[in-house]
Amino acid sequence: MKRSRATLAGQAWLAGALLSLLAAGVPAAGPEKLASYDRTLWPEPLDSPQRFDRASRQEILALVRIIERTPLADAAAIQAFTGVKTPNAEGVARWLEETRRRLLANYRAASRGCDGAAACPPAADWPALALLAGRAAEDTAIQTWRQAAEGFHTTYLYEQVRLASLFPRITSEIARLDDSELTGFELPDRQFALSFDDGPSGNDETERLLHWLRERGSGAFFFVLGENLERRLGKESAAALGERYQGQCLASHGYSHVPHQKLAGWQDSLDKTARLIARVQPAGPAGGAWFRPPYGQRNAEQIAYLKARDGRVVLWNIDSQDWNAKLPPAAMQDRLITLMLLWRRGILLFHDIHPKARTALPGIGAFMEKSGLSMVGCGEVVKGLAGES
Repeated sequence: MKRSRATLAGQAWLAGALLSLLAAGVPAAGPEKLASYDRTLWPEPLDSPQRFDRASRQEILALVRIIERTPLADAAAIQAFTGVKTPNAEGVARWLEETRRRLLANYRAASRGCDGAAACPPAADWPALALLAGRAAEDTAIQTWRQAAEGFHTTYLYEQVRLASLFPRITSEIARLDDSELTGFELPDRQFALSFDDGPSGNDETERLLHWLRERGSGAFFFVLGENLERRLGKESAAALGERYQGQCLASHGYSHVPHQKLAGWQDSLDKTARLIARVQPAGPAGGAWFRPPYGQRNAEQIAYLKARDGRVVLWNIDSQDWNAKLPPAAMQDRLITLMLLWRRGILLFHDIHPKARTALPGIGAFMEKSGLSMVGCGEVVKGLAGES
């Protein structure tokens, strides 16, 4: 198969980008480099549903180009890309297959309502989408944006493939262990749900977020740490704390922020936290049996235990990385918007113990309103799932 000059040039650029990633080293606990870029490089404001779709199509095509340029066909190629010594090549292949399916579906969703095939050329399958992605790279009007976007998607692909190559030896949000698990991809197009981990905070960050949510009439998931909730209950009554969380959905993040996949006392961690949640919010989702495992690390036994109590694991598909000091608030917001354009639905992960979530959310909320996106309440998610069972 002949390769175009654009493809060969792209491969050379990708090789340089990967060398930069790998030179920094890849610690087991998380990626060394995080994807973000300056959204002002996109040539028009994101202030309407039509402009959201236009930008969404281009973000999708940018990731398609990077996937096509990146060798990931075997363990040796995956190791070279991620630095993982013994990657799960089959897991990466499954992730790629699912990602290709999602990107194709998202491109079609972003193309509804277009003014003819010239504005939104149709794509019947992945090869057709890859061909469109290559042609889109020839548009010189958005060349500066394209270079930045492809840098973002190279790093983002590295983030995702690294997780897929470690799964299930180290479980994470990258894939399900069971069909009952929520990832965020189950939501309809243009719908997003907010979630916050690690609270209640020792400062006033949780209260300030709750105030913002009340002003908007929005409901979010708060995956609390049992030890933090217990500490707060030592300072105020369960009734008073329940009043603070009114309209929100309290769920479990375990008693302490430790990986639960191999935790010997995981059952005690889940049960103790569930009892604390039930004191504060007796009518919460499954009596505190909705669980977001720290780092996404869990096992099949825990999932079965939760299911027997009408609970479930809740993961995420859009990670703000708000805890990471390497990502300034503006860059975090740019990352979020780019991933919302790419995936067009999902559960957003924040932490209510850090101020970056609170500072970014007003801008995210304004972007969503102008773009015709919905911030679906946690209660709606819970009710929808109850209706399915």
